[in-house]
Amino acid sequence: MNTKRYILLCLFVVLAFLMQDRSVTAAEPVAVTSEYAHRHYTTQDGLPQMLTEYIWQDAKGYIWIGTLSGFVRYDGFEFTPYLKGKQENILSFCPGVDGSVWALGFRRKHVVDKEGTIRTIPLTKRGLLLNNLNTYSLPPGLVLLEDEQERGREICRLTTEGVETVLKSSVLDSMDFCRRVYLDSVSQTFYIPTASHLCRIKADGTVLSPIQVTEPYSLLRNGTQLFLFGAEGIYEINGDSTRLVAPCRFLAPDYGVSACADRKGNIFIHDAHNLYRFSKDGSVRRIVDGINLIRQMCIDREGNLWLATYQGVYNFFQLNFMNHRLNDRNDILRAIDEDAEGRLLAGTLNGCLLCGPNADELRPISYPREKGNYFLPRTARIGHTSYLLGMGDVLACNGNERRWLGLPWLNYQFLDGHDDSLLVATRQALYVIDARGRILQTYEGLRGVFCACSDGDGNLYVGTAYGAIRLRGEERHDIVQPDSSISCTAMTVNSYGEIFFASGENLYTVRNDSAVLVQNYGSPIRSVHQTRDNFLIVAVIDGLYITDNKLLQTMFFNQYNGFTGIEPLAAHIAETDDGTVWIPCVDQTVSFHPHELVYQYTRPKLELLSVQASADNVNWQRATAGADGVIRLEHGLPNLRFSYIAISHSATDNVRYRYRLKGFQEQWSQPQTGREVQFSNLPPGRYRLEVSALLGNISSDTIGVDILLKPAFWQHTWFWLAVALVLAGGIWTLAYTYYKRRDRRKMDELQREIKLNNLLVKSIRLKSIPHFNANVLAGIEYFILNHSVEEANKYLALYSRFTNSTLLDVDKPSRSLDKELEYIRLYLSLEQLRYGESLSYRICVSPDVDIHIQVPNMILHTYCENAVKHGLRNKSGNGHIDIEVTVRSGGINIAVTDDGVGREAAAIFSSSSTKQGLSIMEQQIELYNQRNNVPIVQTVTDLRTPEGRACGTRFELFVPSRYNYF
Repeated sequence: MNTKRYILLCLFVVLAFLMQDRSVTAAEPVAVTSEYAHRHYTTQDGLPQMLTEYIWQDAKGYIWIGTLSGFVRYDGFEFTPYLKGKQENILSFCPGVDGSVWALGFRRKHVVDKEGTIRTIPLTKRGLLLNNLNTYSLPPGLVLLEDEQERGREICRLTTEGVETVLKSSVLDSMDFCRRVYLDSVSQTFYIPTASHLCRIKADGTVLSPIQVTEPYSLLRNGTQLFLFGAEGIYEINGDSTRLVAPCRFLAPDYGVSACADRKGNIFIHDAHNLYRFSKDGSVRRIVDGINLIRQMCIDREGNLWLATYQGVYNFFQLNFMNHRLNDRNDILRAIDEDAEGRLLAGTLNGCLLCGPNADELRPISYPREKGNYFLPRTARIGHTSYLLGMGDVLACNGNERRWLGLPWLNYQFLDGHDDSLLVATRQALYVIDARGRILQTYEGLRGVFCACSDGDGNLYVGTAYGAIRLRGEERHDIVQPDSSISCTAMTVNSYGEIFFASGENLYTVRNDSAVLVQNYGSPIRSVHQTRDNFLIVAVIDGLYITDNKLLQTMFFNQYNGFTGIEPLAAHIAETDDGTVWIPCVDQTVSFHPHELVYQYTRPKLELLSVQASADNVNWQRATAGADGVIRLEHGLPNLRFSYIAISHSATDNVRYRYRLKGFQEQWSQPQTGREVQFSNLPPGRYRLEVSALLGNISSDTIGVDILLKPAFWQHTWFWLAVALVLAGGIWTLAYTYYKRRDRRKMDELQREIKLNNLLVKSIRLKSIPHFNANVLAGIEYFILNHSVEEANKYLALYSRFTNSTLLDVDKPSRSLDKELEYIRLYLSLEQLRYGESLSYRICVSPDVDIHIQVPNMILHTYCENAVKHGLRNKSGNGHIDIEVTVRSGGINIAVTDDGVGREAAAIFSSSSTKQGLSIMEQQIELYNQRNNVPIVQTVTDLRTPEGRACGTRFELFVPSRYNYF
């Protein structure tokens, strides 16, 4: 008996323990918080005020946001503020005339024209105010106005002059702050909700019977259906009746409930703090909560969902990205996959294992946990078993059974499926193991294994720190890469067995054991994945690239258009059976459906923002077109800069631009993301800039602008014709002047030569002095009769040499200094024969004098003859001639000094003298100087005693070194 009780007690304890474990597991709190990705705009991004009232998109795609301190315009990159610093509450926007935008405040209308200038005018002259809760429920251009007491309401149409009344009814005064008047465009009926019923008034003023409904808030038409949103749910209005189609309770209808529809048929509803989605299947689900006072909601033409709140502006994009964060902020969700039962299975950095039917219901589950275990971002699935890579082993999960495979305790870094086997790798080796953990094959000697992948044809590709390797049985082949020093960090294979692997910023495919570049992504690649429906997903550090291989288009996603995960991990990208892709990031895990992201985008609308011109590429001035649309620029502005934009709030960084400047480049440029292009040093002429925007495989309409760069006056044809005529006339004038001067110069040369020849003839005549020759011959005869024959022969030889030298050089304009000195010695020696001891002379030549320098022919003879003939002959007593040759800067200086009676006395004694010798020499020197830049300078000095009595004459002549006598 005791044994039975003991057995029963043990069974009870075991059962209690099992039940306790199940109850604890079931009671485990949700481990993950999921929310739609969004971007939150605040004053740090450029909003003038966190309290925002209204969001509106104009025809160009700009988002206009009204706040309590003015308004801004957003182009997807930056905010442009208006009314900056003014406390002006902007409650609504509507399109104005001529492309302007009207921003509406309580009392004023602010008009922003196409140039961006703003002017403010009163909203109405009757002093009515804009109702701030019904501005967005009416069609653009219609507003609800009221007096200071919020009474006397009327619906008015805005005009350029003011407003005109469309509907005035006391029923409008019965609306409180949580009701919204609505104009149905199909039935042309105004619906006015009150606390207990829905009033109806036709646009022509006909009052219809009210519809009884509890707490109606607002209405919305979606296609053929007209919906009413009330306290008890969503109704469909059909004529005079209503039908409750979706019972629900809105949690915060303090300021009413408003709705708008997207192009997929979904209706989004918001109250003060929550956002709901009313799907086509009739379900209502709260998708966003915890927002402080949602004032208005807007869905732009691309399907992006915007919220104006008192916490700034939210852009939920198209609700395509979902972010999942662990509630334990000290942990990171690293590995995620789907098991055979369709449940999500996830492992965390701290070793927590999670499981649930969806991300919102992931809860911790138990497993044989080793001390200090953690999960790496690698998973695989074979049949009904899912595998997670842990610390030194692999965890196999099959339903409620979870066990370790018992692999050798190594530092494993990689895990993936390989047919019905697993690929497990350390940094140095790759192992092929079966589902039970038995090692089937080992590849060792690998250096730094990062990834591995099979092509389904018996080849196994391995990515290492030194590139990619192909393994086939025992064969090993290196994949040839452009740069073998770059490691291969991620791999995937498509349905055709084509291998793609990442190396740095490049994605390659393999052809004949060679790497072929597919694309450069400009940022390090973290992981790659090929989906079952042929989408290539490339996760890079700063975003996500998704390529639709069917449409051949690639889109980029980052924080500006939905993908808000920070730095995707080098991890396994999971894909569940419904096509959802899961990418673990540093801060969260992001899930999305690729086919919802890469779709036929709205055609981008391109706008030319500005045209600027500059003379120096520094100072720019705005260029505007004339009435004919042509921009005309004066000469001196050859540099042009064009700015343009195609606004896309769902594909901000995916818009590419191409351009061409016809007249300068006829071919289109390569697509680029830059929104500005500059041309420098353009020649004058006519140009046309054409720009086109590309979004995926969609192209915008081409826009263009014509530019005329005016030429300078010297760039006209008539100017060059005039220049040609002037040049021709100038050339003719120059030629005429040249030949005229040449003829005159030749004539002058001829006259100079004639003059020189005449002087030469006179000089020859002068040199053959009859009385000098007679005197010399008489002296020789005297020596013969009175002295010895030898002395007579000596003087006869002197005379013969003198005569011979005279005859040989008489027709030469110059001769060397040494010959001139030799000649003058002969002359003075012969004169001494005549005068005897009463005539003496001295010749002194400085040692540094170049005796080969050319001097005027017979210059010393002329000076010495003049000294003997006029100075010494009339002197009583002995006479002396002193000849000095010295060096002077640039030439030599020749001086002939006598101690005769002087020129004045000589003129008296020799009144009949013609002085032809000196005159001829001076004329010759003057003619010679005309051919030289540095002239021969001749000076004559009368010498006197201290008492003033004449005592001789000094002749000086400066001869330049390189003097031309010919």
